Amino acid sequence: MRKALLLSLALLATTSAHAAGYQLQEYSVTGLGRAFAGAGVMGDDYSAIAFNPAGMSLVEKSGLQMGVIATDVRGKVWGESEPAIGGRGQGFLGTKSGKTGSRIFRVMPNFFAQYKVNDRTDLGLGLYVPFGLANDYKNDWFGAEHGQYSGITVVNFTPSVSYKILDSVSMGLGINLQYAEAHLTGAIPGGGSTNMRDANDVGVGYTWGLTYKPTKDTRFGLSYRSKVTHKLEGKNDGSASRSSIFGGAFAVGTAFLNGTHKVHAKITTPETVIFSAAHDLNEKWTLSGIVRWTRWSQFKRLNIYQENKGLLSSTNENWKNTWLFGLGADYKYCKNLTFRFGTAWDTAAVKAPEYRTARIPDQRRIWASLGASYTKNNWQVDLGYSHIFVHKAQAYGANDGAGYFHGKYRIQSDIFGLGLQYKF
Repeated sequence: MRKALLLSLALLATTSAHAAGYQLQEYSVTGLGRAFAGAGVMGDDYSAIAFNPAGMSLVEKSGLQMGVIATDVRGKVWGESEPAIGGRGQGFLGTKSGKTGSRIFRVMPNFFAQYKVNDRTDLGLGLYVPFGLANDYKNDWFGAEHGQYSGITVVNFTPSVSYKILDSVSMGLGINLQYAEAHLTGAIPGGGSTNMRDANDVGVGYTWGLTYKPTKDTRFGLSYRSKVTHKLEGKNDGSASRSSIFGGAFAVGTAFLNGTHKVHAKITTPETVIFSAAHDLNEKWTLSGIVRWTRWSQFKRLNIYQENKGLLSSTNENWKNTWLFGLGADYKYCKNLTFRFGTAWDTAAVKAPEYRTARIPDQRRIWASLGASYTKNNWQVDLGYSHIFVHKAQAYGANDGAGYFHGKYRIQSDIFGLGLQYKF
Protein backbone atom coordinates (compact mmCIF):
# COMPACT_ATOMS: atom_id res chain seq x y z
CA MET A 1 0.00 0.00 0.00
CA ARG A 2 1.15 3.49 -0.74
CA LYS A 3 1.41 4.64 2.82
CA ALA A 4 3.75 1.78 3.58
CA LEU A 5 6.06 3.16 0.94
CA LEU A 6 5.85 6.71 2.16
CA LEU A 7 6.78 5.56 5.62
CA SER A 8 9.51 3.33 4.24
CA LEU A 9 11.22 6.35 2.74
CA ALA A 10 12.50 7.12 6.23
CA LEU A 11 14.24 3.78 6.75
CA LEU A 12 17.49 5.50 7.57
CA ALA A 13 16.06 8.72 8.87
CA THR A 14 15.49 8.05 12.54
CA THR A 15 15.65 11.10 14.74
CA SER A 16 18.97 11.36 16.54
CA ALA A 17 20.08 14.28 18.67
CA HIS A 18 23.53 12.72 18.99
CA ALA A 19 25.22 13.04 15.61
CA ALA A 20 24.30 14.08 12.11
CA GLY A 21 21.78 11.93 10.28
CA TYR A 22 21.47 8.68 12.19
CA GLN A 23 25.15 8.34 13.14
CA LEU A 24 26.23 7.34 16.66
CA GLN A 25 29.61 7.40 18.36
CA GLU A 26 28.61 6.41 21.89
CA TYR A 27 30.62 3.23 22.24
CA SER A 28 33.22 4.42 24.72
CA VAL A 29 32.30 5.67 28.18
CA THR A 30 35.87 6.92 28.61
CA GLY A 31 35.60 8.90 25.38
CA LEU A 32 32.14 10.21 26.28
CA GLY A 33 33.64 12.29 29.08
CA ARG A 34 35.77 14.29 26.62
CA ALA A 35 33.17 14.45 23.79
CA PHE A 36 35.24 11.78 21.98
CA ALA A 37 38.16 14.14 21.38
CA GLY A 38 41.29 12.10 20.71
CA ALA A 39 39.24 9.02 19.81
CA GLY A 40 41.52 6.15 18.84
CA VAL A 41 44.82 7.67 20.05
CA MET A 42 44.31 8.19 23.78
CA GLY A 43 45.56 4.74 24.82
CA ASP A 44 43.38 4.66 27.95
CA ASP A 45 40.65 2.26 26.78
CA TYR A 46 40.04 -0.41 24.13
CA SER A 47 37.56 1.45 21.91
CA ALA A 48 40.31 2.19 19.38
CA ILE A 49 39.09 -1.04 17.78
CA ALA A 50 36.04 0.96 16.62
CA PHE A 51 37.56 4.41 16.01
CA ASN A 52 41.07 3.61 14.74
CA PRO A 53 42.37 0.01 15.00
CA ALA A 54 45.98 1.20 14.79
CA GLY A 55 45.41 2.84 18.17
CA MET A 56 45.48 -0.59 19.81
CA SER A 57 49.28 -0.29 19.75
CA LEU A 58 49.04 2.65 22.19
CA VAL A 59 47.41 0.54 24.93
CA GLU A 60 50.05 -1.01 27.19
CA LYS A 61 48.24 -4.20 28.29
CA SER A 62 45.75 -6.76 27.04
CA GLY A 63 42.29 -6.46 28.49
CA LEU A 64 38.52 -6.46 28.34
CA GLN A 65 36.09 -3.55 28.34
CA MET A 66 32.33 -3.38 28.61
CA GLY A 67 29.96 -0.49 29.03
CA VAL A 68 26.40 0.71 28.81
CA ILE A 69 25.35 4.13 27.54
CA ALA A 70 21.83 5.39 28.16
CA THR A 71 20.42 8.08 25.87
CA ASP A 72 17.43 10.26 26.71
CA VAL A 73 16.24 12.30 23.69
CA ARG A 74 13.38 14.76 24.22
CA GLY A 75 11.66 16.79 21.54
CA LYS A 76 8.70 19.12 21.14
CA VAL A 77 7.00 19.93 17.86
CA TRP A 78 4.18 22.25 16.95
CA GLY A 79 2.69 23.07 13.58
CA GLU A 80 0.11 21.81 11.12
CA SER A 81 -0.43 19.19 8.43
CA GLU A 82 -2.87 18.41 5.67
CA PRO A 83 -3.00 14.64 5.06
CA ALA A 84 -3.65 14.56 1.36
CA ILE A 85 -1.93 13.98 -1.95
CA GLY A 86 -0.11 17.10 -3.05
CA GLY A 87 0.73 20.27 -1.18
CA ARG A 88 -1.10 22.67 1.06
CA GLY A 89 -4.67 23.43 0.02
CA GLN A 90 -4.84 20.50 -2.42
CA GLY A 91 -6.44 18.02 -0.04
CA PHE A 92 -9.97 17.37 1.12
CA LEU A 93 -9.45 15.87 4.58
CA GLY A 94 -8.86 19.18 6.32
CA THR A 95 -5.88 20.73 8.08
CA LYS A 96 -4.80 19.48 11.50
CA SER A 97 -2.67 21.49 13.89
CA GLY A 98 -1.36 21.12 17.39
CA LYS A 99 1.63 20.51 19.63
CA THR A 100 3.11 17.25 20.80
CA GLY A 101 6.29 15.70 22.11
CA SER A 102 8.54 12.72 21.43
CA ARG A 103 10.77 11.06 24.00
CA ILE A 104 13.09 8.13 23.43
CA PHE A 105 15.12 6.38 26.12
CA ARG A 106 17.55 3.72 24.93
CA VAL A 107 20.38 1.72 26.49
CA MET A 108 23.24 0.73 24.17
CA PRO A 109 25.85 -1.79 25.34
CA ASN A 110 29.37 -2.12 23.97
CA PHE A 111 32.10 -4.70 24.39
CA PHE A 112 35.79 -4.75 23.41
CA ALA A 113 38.60 -7.23 23.93
CA GLN A 114 42.27 -6.82 23.03
CA TYR A 115 45.22 -9.20 23.19
CA LYS A 116 48.86 -8.20 22.79
CA VAL A 117 50.53 -10.94 20.78
CA ASN A 118 53.94 -9.30 21.16
CA ASP A 119 55.52 -5.84 21.28
CA ARG A 120 54.39 -5.09 17.72
CA THR A 121 51.13 -6.96 17.13
CA ASP A 122 47.70 -6.63 18.76
CA LEU A 123 44.45 -8.47 18.07
CA GLY A 124 41.02 -7.09 18.96
CA LEU A 125 37.28 -7.70 18.88
CA GLY A 126 34.54 -5.09 19.15
CA LEU A 127 30.75 -5.19 19.45
CA TYR A 128 28.99 -1.81 19.31
CA VAL A 129 26.24 0.30 17.69
CA PRO A 130 27.58 2.85 15.13
CA PHE A 131 24.19 3.92 13.71
CA GLY A 132 20.68 4.03 15.10
CA LEU A 133 18.20 5.56 17.52
CA ALA A 134 14.52 6.23 16.98
CA ASN A 135 11.59 8.65 16.92
CA ASP A 136 8.28 7.97 18.67
CA TYR A 137 5.18 10.19 18.44
CA LYS A 138 1.73 9.65 19.86
CA ASN A 139 -0.50 7.75 17.45
CA ASP A 140 -3.00 10.62 17.19
CA TRP A 141 -0.58 13.53 16.81
CA PHE A 142 -1.33 16.09 14.09
CA GLY A 143 1.29 14.71 11.69
CA ALA A 144 0.56 11.00 12.15
CA GLU A 145 0.39 10.48 8.39
CA HIS A 146 4.04 11.53 8.22
CA GLY A 147 5.12 8.90 10.76
CA GLN A 148 4.43 7.61 14.26
CA TYR A 149 7.30 5.32 15.23
CA SER A 150 10.59 5.13 13.32
CA GLY A 151 13.42 2.92 14.48
CA ILE A 152 16.69 1.59 13.10
CA THR A 153 19.48 -0.31 14.80
CA VAL A 154 22.85 -1.08 13.23
CA VAL A 155 25.19 -3.40 15.16
CA ASN A 156 28.87 -3.86 14.28
CA PHE A 157 31.02 -6.87 15.10
CA THR A 158 34.63 -5.94 14.37
CA PRO A 159 37.61 -8.32 14.50
CA SER A 160 40.78 -6.26 14.06
CA VAL A 161 44.56 -6.27 14.07
CA SER A 162 47.26 -3.64 14.52
CA TYR A 163 50.95 -3.81 13.70
CA LYS A 164 53.72 -1.45 14.79
CA ILE A 165 55.74 -0.77 11.63
CA LEU A 166 58.18 1.51 13.46
CA ASP A 167 58.43 2.52 17.08
CA SER A 168 56.53 5.69 16.12
CA VAL A 169 54.16 4.37 13.39
CA SER A 170 51.41 1.75 13.57
CA MET A 171 48.78 0.56 11.13
CA GLY A 172 45.52 -1.27 11.79
CA LEU A 173 42.70 -3.02 9.97
CA GLY A 174 39.26 -4.15 11.07
CA ILE A 175 36.44 -6.02 9.31
CA ASN A 176 32.95 -4.64 9.97
CA LEU A 177 30.29 -7.34 10.03
CA GLN A 178 27.18 -5.16 10.17
CA TYR A 179 23.60 -6.09 10.99
CA ALA A 180 20.84 -3.55 10.25
CA GLU A 181 17.17 -3.67 11.23
CA ALA A 182 14.32 -1.17 10.75
CA HIS A 183 10.77 -0.81 12.11
CA LEU A 184 8.27 1.86 11.02
CA THR A 185 4.64 2.63 11.82
CA GLY A 186 2.27 5.36 10.68
CA ALA A 187 -1.29 6.41 9.90
CA ILE A 188 -3.18 6.36 6.60
CA PRO A 189 -5.10 9.52 5.53
CA GLY A 190 -8.74 9.06 6.48
CA GLY A 191 -8.20 6.04 8.72
CA GLY A 192 -6.02 2.99 9.11
CA SER A 193 -2.38 2.23 9.83
CA THR A 194 0.77 0.61 8.52
CA ASN A 195 3.43 -1.40 10.33
CA MET A 196 6.65 -2.10 8.48
CA ARG A 197 8.53 -4.71 10.49
CA ASP A 198 11.35 -7.23 10.43
CA ALA A 199 13.25 -5.33 7.73
CA ASN A 200 16.84 -6.48 8.16
CA ASP A 201 20.08 -7.39 6.41
CA VAL A 202 23.76 -8.22 7.05
CA GLY A 203 26.54 -6.37 5.22
CA VAL A 204 30.34 -6.28 5.29
CA GLY A 205 32.76 -3.35 5.33
CA TYR A 206 36.14 -2.46 6.80
CA THR A 207 38.05 0.06 8.89
CA TRP A 208 41.71 0.96 8.55
CA GLY A 209 43.89 3.38 10.46
CA LEU A 210 47.34 4.83 11.07
CA THR A 211 48.88 6.31 14.21
CA TYR A 212 52.01 8.43 14.48
CA LYS A 213 53.80 9.16 17.74
CA PRO A 214 56.57 11.69 17.03
CA THR A 215 57.41 12.07 20.74
CA LYS A 216 56.52 10.19 23.90
CA ASP A 217 53.93 12.88 24.73
CA THR A 218 52.26 13.41 21.34
CA ARG A 219 50.23 11.12 19.07
CA PHE A 220 48.18 11.54 15.91
CA GLY A 221 45.70 9.23 14.22
CA LEU A 222 43.97 8.96 10.86
CA SER A 223 41.27 6.36 10.16
CA TYR A 224 38.71 5.46 7.51
CA ARG A 225 35.46 3.49 7.86
CA SER A 226 34.05 2.17 4.59
CA LYS A 227 30.45 2.32 3.49
CA VAL A 228 28.28 -0.78 3.92
CA THR A 229 25.38 -1.48 1.58
CA HIS A 230 22.26 -3.22 2.90
CA LYS A 231 19.23 -4.59 1.11
CA LEU A 232 16.65 -4.48 3.89
CA GLU A 233 13.91 -7.04 3.37
CA GLY A 234 10.83 -7.14 5.55
CA LYS A 235 7.05 -7.09 5.69
CA ASN A 236 4.40 -4.42 5.87
CA ASP A 237 1.06 -4.92 7.61
CA GLY A 238 -1.51 -2.54 6.11
CA SER A 239 -4.98 -1.88 7.45
CA ALA A 240 -6.86 0.85 5.58
CA SER A 241 -10.45 1.68 6.52
CA ARG A 242 -13.05 2.05 3.75
CA SER A 243 -13.16 5.78 4.47
CA SER A 244 -9.45 6.25 3.93
CA ILE A 245 -7.91 7.40 0.66
CA PHE A 246 -6.22 4.03 0.13
CA GLY A 247 -8.98 1.84 1.57
CA GLY A 248 -11.78 2.74 -0.82
CA ALA A 249 -12.02 3.27 -4.55
CA PHE A 250 -8.53 4.76 -4.77
CA ALA A 251 -7.05 1.38 -3.81
CA VAL A 252 -8.74 -0.54 -6.62
CA GLY A 253 -6.28 -1.67 -9.29
CA THR A 254 -3.22 -0.37 -7.46
CA ALA A 255 -0.41 -1.96 -5.47
CA PHE A 256 -1.47 -0.23 -2.27
CA LEU A 257 -3.73 -2.91 -0.78
CA ASN A 258 -4.61 -4.12 2.69
CA GLY A 259 -2.84 -7.15 4.11
CA THR A 260 0.77 -8.17 4.55
CA HIS A 261 3.25 -7.59 1.73
CA LYS A 262 7.01 -8.09 1.36
CA VAL A 263 9.02 -4.88 0.87
CA HIS A 264 12.68 -4.09 0.39
CA ALA A 265 14.99 -1.09 0.05
CA LYS A 266 18.67 -0.67 -0.71
CA ILE A 267 20.43 1.57 1.82
CA THR A 268 24.05 2.43 2.59
CA THR A 269 25.72 3.44 5.83
CA PRO A 270 28.25 6.17 4.93
CA GLU A 271 32.03 6.42 4.80
CA THR A 272 33.70 8.21 7.71
CA VAL A 273 37.17 9.75 8.07
CA ILE A 274 38.56 10.65 11.51
CA PHE A 275 41.65 12.68 12.34
CA SER A 276 42.48 12.79 16.05
CA ALA A 277 45.35 14.01 18.21
CA ALA A 278 46.45 14.02 21.85
CA HIS A 279 49.27 15.69 23.75
CA ASP A 280 50.40 15.25 27.35
CA LEU A 281 51.21 18.71 28.64
CA ASN A 282 52.65 17.31 31.86
CA GLU A 283 51.97 14.52 34.34
CA LYS A 284 48.59 16.03 35.19
CA TRP A 285 47.05 17.37 31.98
CA THR A 286 46.37 15.88 28.53
CA LEU A 287 44.74 17.82 25.69
CA SER A 288 42.96 16.10 22.79
CA GLY A 289 41.06 16.90 19.60
CA ILE A 290 39.05 15.30 16.82
CA VAL A 291 37.86 16.17 13.31
CA ARG A 292 35.37 13.77 11.72
CA TRP A 293 34.01 13.86 8.16
CA THR A 294 31.00 11.75 7.13
CA ARG A 295 29.94 11.27 3.52
CA TRP A 296 26.17 11.69 3.81
CA SER A 297 26.06 13.27 0.34
CA GLN A 298 25.69 9.82 -1.24
CA PHE A 299 22.19 9.62 0.28
CA LYS A 300 20.50 11.39 -2.64
CA ARG A 301 17.48 9.19 -3.26
CA LEU A 302 15.79 6.23 -1.62
CA ASN A 303 13.74 3.81 -3.73
CA ILE A 304 11.24 1.42 -2.14
CA TYR A 305 10.00 -1.77 -3.80
CA GLN A 306 7.19 -4.21 -3.05
CA GLU A 307 7.19 -7.85 -4.08
CA ASN A 308 5.69 -8.36 -7.55
CA LYS A 309 4.81 -4.65 -7.82
CA GLY A 310 8.13 -3.07 -8.77
CA LEU A 311 9.08 0.45 -7.78
CA LEU A 312 6.53 1.83 -5.36
CA SER A 313 8.05 5.14 -4.40
CA SER A 314 11.15 7.27 -4.78
CA THR A 315 12.19 10.16 -2.56
CA ASN A 316 14.83 12.82 -3.14
CA GLU A 317 16.69 13.05 0.19
CA ASN A 318 19.52 15.40 -0.85
CA TRP A 319 21.62 14.97 2.32
CA LYS A 320 24.97 16.73 2.65
CA ASN A 321 28.37 15.76 4.04
CA THR A 322 28.91 16.60 7.71
CA TRP A 323 31.78 17.65 9.98
CA LEU A 324 32.39 17.25 13.69
CA PHE A 325 35.04 19.26 15.57
CA GLY A 326 35.83 18.46 19.20
CA LEU A 327 38.27 19.42 21.97
CA GLY A 328 38.88 17.62 25.25
CA ALA A 329 41.05 17.63 28.36
CA ASP A 330 42.02 15.01 30.95
CA TYR A 331 43.18 15.98 34.47
CA LYS A 332 44.91 13.30 36.55
CA TYR A 333 43.89 14.33 40.05
CA CYS A 334 45.87 11.53 41.68
CA LYS A 335 47.22 8.07 40.86
CA ASN A 336 43.77 6.48 40.90
CA LEU A 337 41.42 9.28 39.80
CA THR A 338 41.16 11.13 36.48
CA PHE A 339 38.63 13.79 35.45
CA ARG A 340 37.65 14.64 31.85
CA PHE A 341 36.01 17.56 30.06
CA GLY A 342 35.08 18.14 26.43
CA THR A 343 32.99 19.96 23.87
CA ALA A 344 32.16 19.37 20.20
CA TRP A 345 30.30 21.03 17.34
CA ASP A 346 28.51 18.82 14.82
CA THR A 347 26.97 20.00 11.55
CA ALA A 348 23.71 18.66 10.11
CA ALA A 349 23.14 16.31 7.17
CA VAL A 350 19.82 17.98 6.35
CA LYS A 351 20.50 21.57 5.32
CA ALA A 352 17.10 22.85 4.16
CA PRO A 353 13.59 22.71 5.72
CA GLU A 354 12.07 21.14 2.60
CA TYR A 355 14.23 18.03 3.14
CA ARG A 356 13.73 17.97 6.91
CA THR A 357 10.67 15.84 7.62
CA ALA A 358 8.85 14.68 10.73
CA ARG A 359 10.98 11.57 10.81
CA ILE A 360 14.34 13.36 10.66
CA PRO A 361 14.31 16.93 12.03
CA ASP A 362 18.12 16.88 11.88
CA GLN A 363 19.95 20.06 12.87
CA ARG A 364 23.43 21.15 13.99
CA ARG A 365 24.32 20.52 17.63
CA ILE A 366 26.81 21.33 20.40
CA TRP A 367 28.17 18.83 22.95
CA ALA A 368 29.08 19.58 26.58
CA SER A 369 30.70 16.59 28.29
CA LEU A 370 32.40 15.51 31.49
CA GLY A 371 33.57 12.24 32.97
CA ALA A 372 35.84 10.45 35.43
CA SER A 373 37.79 7.21 35.86
CA TYR A 374 38.85 5.39 39.00
CA THR A 375 41.54 2.71 38.80
CA LYS A 376 42.48 0.07 41.38
CA ASN A 377 44.96 -2.70 40.62
CA ASN A 378 43.88 -4.08 37.20
CA TRP A 379 40.37 -2.60 37.29
CA GLN A 380 39.06 0.70 35.99
CA VAL A 381 35.56 2.15 36.41
CA ASP A 382 34.50 4.89 33.95
CA LEU A 383 31.66 7.41 34.20
CA GLY A 384 30.61 9.81 31.44
CA TYR A 385 27.91 12.39 30.77
CA SER A 386 27.04 14.64 27.85
CA HIS A 387 24.31 17.18 27.26
CA ILE A 388 23.58 18.00 23.63
CA PHE A 389 22.13 21.34 22.60
CA VAL A 390 20.32 21.05 19.26
CA HIS A 391 19.60 24.14 17.18
CA LYS A 392 15.92 24.88 16.55
CA ALA A 393 14.65 23.21 13.39
CA GLN A 394 11.83 23.63 10.91
CA ALA A 395 10.52 20.74 8.82
CA TYR A 396 8.32 21.35 5.79
CA GLY A 397 7.81 17.68 4.95
CA ALA A 398 6.83 18.44 1.36
CA ASN A 399 9.31 15.84 0.15
CA ASP A 400 7.77 12.72 1.75
CA GLY A 401 4.68 12.47 -0.49
CA ALA A 402 2.20 12.33 2.41
CA GLY A 403 0.84 15.85 1.90
CA TYR A 404 1.60 19.19 3.51
CA PHE A 405 3.49 19.29 6.82
CA HIS A 406 5.08 22.18 8.65
CA GLY A 407 6.61 21.62 12.07
CA LYS A 408 8.89 23.57 14.39
CA TYR A 409 11.18 21.47 16.59
CA ARG A 410 13.08 21.89 19.81
CA ILE A 411 15.23 18.89 20.71
CA GLN A 412 17.75 18.15 23.45
CA SER A 413 19.46 15.06 24.72
CA ASP A 414 21.28 13.70 27.76
CA ILE A 415 23.70 10.78 27.60
CA PHE A 416 24.89 8.79 30.61
CA GLY A 417 27.60 6.13 30.53
CA LEU A 418 29.00 3.50 32.89
CA GLY A 419 31.99 1.37 31.88
CA LEU A 420 34.32 -1.25 33.32
CA GLN A 421 37.81 -2.26 32.19
CA TYR A 422 40.03 -5.13 33.25
CA LYS A 423 43.67 -5.26 32.20
CA PHE A 424 45.94 -8.29 32.35
